Amino acid sequence: MDNNQDLCGSLIKWLQTFELEAPHCTAEDISDGVAMAQALCQIAPEWFSETFLSKIKTDVGSNWRLKASNLKKILDGIVDYYQECLNQQLVDFKKPDITQIAENCSREELGRLLQLILGCAVNCSYKQDYITIIMGMEESVQQVIMQSIQELESGGVGMSNEDAQMQKLLTDLNKAVEERDQMEQRCHELDMQVSLLQEEKVSILQENRKLQERLQEVENPQNPSLVAGNKYNLLKKEYDQLKEEMFRLETAKDDCRIRAEVQERELMELQSRVEELQIQADEARHLKDEIDILKETADKVGKYEATIESYKRKLEELSDLKRQLKILEEKNTNYMQHNLELEEEVKRLGTWKSQVEMYKKQISELLHKLNEETKRADKMEFDSKKSQDKILALTREKEQLTVERDYLKEVNEELKWTQLSNVPRGDLSEPPKTPPTESGIEEMLQPDLKEKLARLTHENKMLKLKQQEPGGEQLPVVQAMLDDANQQIRALTSDNRLANQRILELESQVEEIQSEKVVGGDSDTINLRKELVTLQAQVRTLTSENERQKQKIEATEEALEESNRKCTQLKECLARKDADIQAVEERYKKCIEKAKATINTLDTKPNAEVTALKNQLLEKNNIIQKFERDEERKKQDVESKIRILYNQCANQRFRESMNIRLAGLSSAQSFLARQRQPTNRRQS
Repeated sequence: MDNNQDLCGSLIKWLQTFELEAPHCTAEDISDGVAMAQALCQIAPEWFSETFLSKIKTDVGSNWRLKASNLKKILDGIVDYYQECLNQQLVDFKKPDITQIAENCSREELGRLLQLILGCAVNCSYKQDYITIIMGMEESVQQVIMQSIQELESGGVGMSNEDAQMQKLLTDLNKAVEERDQMEQRCHELDMQVSLLQEEKVSILQENRKLQERLQEVENPQNPSLVAGNKYNLLKKEYDQLKEEMFRLETAKDDCRIRAEVQERELMELQSRVEELQIQADEARHLKDEIDILKETADKVGKYEATIESYKRKLEELSDLKRQLKILEEKNTNYMQHNLELEEEVKRLGTWKSQVEMYKKQISELLHKLNEETKRADKMEFDSKKSQDKILALTREKEQLTVERDYLKEVNEELKWTQLSNVPRGDLSEPPKTPPTESGIEEMLQPDLKEKLARLTHENKMLKLKQQEPGGEQLPVVQAMLDDANQQIRALTSDNRLANQRILELESQVEEIQSEKVVGGDSDTINLRKELVTLQAQVRTLTSENERQKQKIEATEEALEESNRKCTQLKECLARKDADIQAVEERYKKCIEKAKATINTLDTKPNAEVTALKNQLLEKNNIIQKFERDEERKKQDVESKIRILYNQCANQRFRESMNIRLAGLSSAQSFLARQRQPTNRRQS
């Protein structure tokens, strides 16, 4: 009963949130149904229209029959609304007893009716507004309203067989009460009709008396009036008809009274049966409450056993977590050492940047000087070779001259002897002495060349040592690229030197050909001119090749600088990734510290927090593993890119050098093959 009173009071408080014209503060105010009808018109105006509201009688006073008719109309409208609009059948829900509300203002039955109105409100088109209004009320009222909504949606609590029989009897009783009310209403209407007929009868009798008086006054037996006689006959007929109808109504009234008495007796019997069933229902409800209490205790026992098992598992998992924490701390220390090593390496590389730039400038200057010195050395070597060839030619001429001198001496002696035999005396001039040889030129040139070559080799060694000092601490990939680039540059410089030597040889041959042009004949001059044109063209091609080689050397240097820039960019990228790893490790440290702090108080905390900490640790481990995989993948990508660049650059330079060498060899062979034949013919 207390729960029903709380439900009724809470729903009356909810009904007070509506702006209604009828009073709706207490259960007695709303027992006539006017306030509830107005609330339904506000909840669903499309269904509960003004015509519905006009059927509700307002001035009912203490007439419980009119109240019951109003409440019956409201209940029928609500049931139709549930069936037609909401497509819900209120089969299992216990409908309110309208007579109890109308006669005794039963709060239990009134609460059920208000519960149905609440269901209409939370299922209508404006349900969000009503739900917000409910959420703004007190917590106790909210709980009661929510329980009533859940009970309404679930169709009521499941019933036993006795409850089902009692419900069936109650429905039959309600139907009988409704029929009794209808019969009483019909009797009341018939009483009203009888009273009206009696009043009409009285008025007719009065009119009859008046007419009879007038008839007696007017009627004359000797000279009767036809009009008055006709009226009298008509009134008599009407009187007979009314008398018969009145007799019928009285018989119907007696029948209704008899039926009402029979139904009252049946109602008394049903009420006694209902009281017995109510006692049995109370006993069943009491037993059901005891069963629910026992079920709750059994559920609590099961929950406590589950919590004990979970605490045991927590204790087992706690040792696993401690082992994981130790492993993670070891990993963290390793990462810290690795980061410190990387930071030191980055600092060293930062200090080497300025030195590398300075060394680059020095290397470029020294390379320029080396090229000039190599050109000078090649020129001096060619001059020395040329001078040696001249010395050899002069020695051969000297030998020829000595042979001729000896021959001339012999001839001269013979002539002397012949002249002495013919002439007694004569002054014979001595043969001219041969000029001194030029063998000292080689002795003059060789020490200078040796000194220059020694100086250049020493400078080259010093440059190599300077280049190797910072290179020992650089990355192996970059060092390998630099070594390959230097090797290619040396190969190109050697090719350039060969080309310069070839150019000098060709220039010397051209000079020889021009010097011998005067001695040869016309055909020789034409051939020599042709050869001179071809030689000039070859000289131009060689100069263009030399320029191309210089451009290629510059391109290789630019590519080397570009590769160095890429290496620096990759180093910066690695530094950024190391910084990201360090930040992640710092966050990981903080998480580990938090985990340590929480593990100390883990025994007193619930299972949800332990699982949350486990999930956080697993997430952190996954994040760290993900960063490690990303770092390894990025390092592999960088190394693969460096290898690809190195291979591409090396292959390109190798192809270019091979093409240049093949072109130079083919051109050199064809040129020397053409030049050696005429020189050999001339020497022979």
